[in-house]
Amino acid sequence: MYYNIRLDWDPKVIGVKNGVYQVELDKKAYNKKVYTQLDSLFISGEFNANQVYPEIDFEFCFKKLKSAKKTSFISFTPYLKHCHFLVQNNIIELFNSFNIQRYKLFDAVIYDLPTENKDDSYRLFYSVLQDWDVINIDKTVFTSGGFGNNPKIEHSFINENEMYKFKGITKVKTLALTKSFDNSLDFFHTRIGGLFVSEKLKLALEKNGVTGIKFNNEIEVLI
Repeated sequence: MYYNIRLDWDPKVIGVKNGVYQVELDKKAYNKKVYTQLDSLFISGEFNANQVYPEIDFEFCFKKLKSAKKTSFISFTPYLKHCHFLVQNNIIELFNSFNIQRYKLFDAVIYDLPTENKDDSYRLFYSVLQDWDVINIDKTVFTSGGFGNNPKIEHSFINENEMYKFKGITKVKTLALTKSFDNSLDFFHTRIGGLFVSEKLKLALEKNGVTGIKFNNEIEVLI
């Protein structure tokens, strides 16, 4: 069984209200040349899902919001392509015992304001979406509606092009995966549905008192 994971936006957990991120990239920490490189690789331009894992020679510098709490997984701004969260080193060590889809860790530091205390116990987690070949799109079930006076309606699509042409907001109810999918994975990220962990990894994370993410089984995964 797989569980969908999402960042936890509960103010009691992360310390900030209304779904605000916990840390922000410190643009002032970079000279123009380095920031231009960072921007071109991770911020500007169109989103690209190619399996590219860049080599860089700089670290990511973040400033913690004054009221933010540090959690095992930390949210940040701005959006950085294929970077999902900052992860505490002890969780990374835990990941080493599991089968995680291909990923890369970038060096990162967090500065507490106003003290400027430096925390280098986190890494930036980078992992590219798996390709469409692992998704059985015509057996995947989507829903729309389900709020206000709009009834919840189920949808299915022949292929991803038909899905993109649908005029409306959909959620994944059932994610059907193909034989191309590696079902030994304990952590994976598909083009629809988001991030998933195995029950084995979920239990290990919970045993280690993980904070900053939430598990749910609202999306059924069919293999």
